[in-house]
Parts: sequence; structure tokens; C-alpha cells
Amino acid sequence: MRQQFAARLVTWAAAMCAAIPSAGTVGAAAADAGGPGAAPASATIEARLDRLDAEITAGEDVLAIEKLQRAYGYYVDKGMWEDVADLFTSDAVANYPAGVFIGWNSIREHLYLNVGGRQLGQLGLGNGRIYNHMNIQPVIHLDPGGKTARGRWRALAMFGNDPGFAVWAEGIYEIRYRKEHGVWKIQKLDYYDGFGAPYQTGWGAGARPGAPAP
Repeated sequence: MRQQFAARLVTWAAAMCAAIPSAGTVGAAAADAGGPGAAPASATIEARLDRLDAEITAGEDVLAIEKLQRAYGYYVDKGMWEDVADLFTSDAVANYPAGVFIGWNSIREHLYLNVGGRQLGQLGLGNGRIYNHMNIQPVIHLDPGGKTARGRWRALAMFGNDPGFAVWAEGIYEIRYRKEHGVWKIQKLDYYDGFGAPYQTGWGAGARPGAPAP
């Protein structure tokens, strides 16, 4: 995506260099030719600049949302519950297998108590636990206006503790995002179970729905 933007910028710069010196000439020629409908070169350039600026902003927004969601996965991996909670809006709603949690405080408590198995304020996963939680295959759509967006991600996870418990898990996140003061956050999160399977056998045997998830 960055390469596409760079290519557009190079094209725009070349157009600017070619068009600006001749703007007066083109405008005069249009007037002399009696072409009242002809747009001045400066107006054409401004329109192209506006379009390019909108495309770059949209691209930056998509990259920011991808960074947000990957941060979510990493923070869950490491039991950084305050950091995970800060990725949500104050009025967020999170629909997890453990229940529906409404509002920032409710989501924060869920992360500590249900996902982390800790008391409020206790960071981390506890001794011997693993919660690797990869968010992959993003599909992101920006809504008109650039203040909200929708995303779909696949979660592939390895959960377990020592001794005695290890599973593979997979599921789908469908998420609505909102931009607040220039920062993208999660406004609504829905997680749909895919499968869970014991590590020892893999997903080829014994796979079942209802995989654990945050």
C-alpha cells in the first residue's frame, strides 16, 4: 500500500511540475477560445490534490486499524490487560463466549478475571500459562466520512498451562471501530467460535466447536 501511495505522489509531483508553469497559458487559451466550461488548470490540480489526500488518509486509517488489532493480539498474548482495555471506547460492547460485556469497565474486569484468571490490577497470565493469540487475514472497510470502520479477522491461538492442558483454537472476529480524537479504537467486538482441538492430537482428531477465546 505504501508503494502505491509513493507511486501516486510521484505522478502528482510530475503533474504539478508540468501543469503549474502553463496554468496561466492554459487559462488564457481557454478564455480566448471562448470555452467557459473549461476548468482552469489550478482547479484541476486542486481536485487531484484533494482526491490524493483522501486516498492517503484512508490508507493511513487502514494501517492504523491493522496496527490496533495486532496490538490487541499481542497484549492478550502477554496478559497486558490494561493495555488491552485501553484499545476499547468507553461505550464499547464485547461479545465473547464467556458473555456480553458492556462498557469499558465491564470489559476490563472480564479481561482480568475471566481471561487472565487474575484479580483486578494483577497483570500477566500466571505461571505456566500460554495464550498466544494471532490475529490474521484482515478485511477492513472504512465507512463514508472516515470516522468509523468495520473489520473481520481470523484468530489462531494456542492456549494452555503446565501441567495438563494445551489446545489449538480458531475463530472469527467481527469488529466495529471508531476514530476518537484521531485515534482508532474498538467500539463493538463479536467473536465467533471456530474450533478447538487438543494439542496432542491436533485438529485432525477430536476437533470441536466452542474454543476458548478472550
